Amino acid sequence: MRYVLVLLLLLLSPAPARAADIGGFTLSARAAPVSVLLHTDLIPVPAEPQGEAHLSYTRTELGSGPIGRSLASSLWPGAAVGTGLPQLLGFAYPVQANAAHPGGPADQSQPGMRAAAGAAKAESHAGAKQEVPFLLTADGLSSSSVSTVGAAEAKSTAVTSAQTISLLAGLVVLSGVEFESVAVSDGSKGSGTSTFSVAEFTVLNRKFPVKAPDAPPDGLLKALEPLGITLTWPASSTEVEGTRATSASRGLTLTVDVLALRSKLGIGGILDGVLAPLLPKELAPLLNPLRKMVVIVGDTEAVANASASAPLTPPDAPAPLAPVPPALGDAPPPALGAVPPVAGVAPPKAVTPVASARSRPRSLLDFPGVPALLVLTGLGVAAAGAFGMKSFGTFLLGGAPCPSGHPTGVPDLRVNP
Repeated sequence: MRYVLVLLLLLLSPAPARAADIGGFTLSARAAPVSVLLHTDLIPVPAEPQGEAHLSYTRTELGSGPIGRSLASSLWPGAAVGTGLPQLLGFAYPVQANAAHPGGPADQSQPGMRAAAGAAKAESHAGAKQEVPFLLTADGLSSSSVSTVGAAEAKSTAVTSAQTISLLAGLVVLSGVEFESVAVSDGSKGSGTSTFSVAEFTVLNRKFPVKAPDAPPDGLLKALEPLGITLTWPASSTEVEGTRATSASRGLTLTVDVLALRSKLGIGGILDGVLAPLLPKELAPLLNPLRKMVVIVGDTEAVANASASAPLTPPDAPAPLAPVPPALGDAPPPALGAVPPVAGVAPPKAVTPVASARSRPRSLLDFPGVPALLVLTGLGVAAAGAFGMKSFGTFLLGGAPCPSGHPTGVPDLRVNP
């Protein structure tokens, strides 16, 4: 009997509540440890800068559909060249790894680059030693961009790091660089974080440890000024607008005035005064290939936006009708379903609307059209009938003793006489 009571309690207990699933979503992440922007007069491009290069660049995108894309490149020349090159020259930019869902490939790898994309996750990783003679040498570069979506939240993460970055043949050295941006959306609100850290600067073999993350070390700006280098300290921010979150860390920016640097180092006089008269007039601009060079160390961005899945509405439910405003000077029309007053007859009382059954947790016994009490009554009648039939059979076949002392009940026909 106790097993029957336990079963009834389980049937009558409400189903456990479950969090709303993620419906539509849009995710993106982008990371670049080092970006170099070149300003030159040699390239006739009506835009600034005329050239760009992003080292160990990664990017991911994931959206409803689902549609996923990821890109990893050890040397990314920007979207204009990296994406537009197939349309101009008929072949793709070779230094990259791409993955896409559902079109494929789902996973692609090259030396120092890997990209993967699926229905619920898109990720890309890049890292390799980079060296441009005289301009830049970077060791321990790495970046990763990951976008994922689950049942409860959608998340994007962008991370970059570098052990050492040497600029201008070692005149300026940065070490211990790390940037991270994270954006999360659970369908009801967005959140995110963005952080960065730089361990130390070295300018002309003089060390400047970074003690406070929100300001450059004392004396660093004055040490860079004779080299024609200006420094802009990085900034991190997180913007939340409803269910959308955007976290970004704008990297540390070093702007190098190349013409001023040539004069400070004494190279300008040799190039302009000695070599320039020896070259044809058409080749003289080659001695001054760059006007300005901008180096951005650490640049990350993560964006997440998601919405909760909406419950299904019955297809036959009529759409609510918008009320029609009354004409000027006319009485407002009676409410829908209202009965106009009749002389001598009391108007019907207002009926309080009953709360929808969907607003409470449903039990396993809430069958459509069958109340739980009727189900319990049916189970009780069936149990009582089974017990009565068993008692009545016992009474007919073996319930009373025989006056002559013979055995009662149904004989066992399996025993041989």
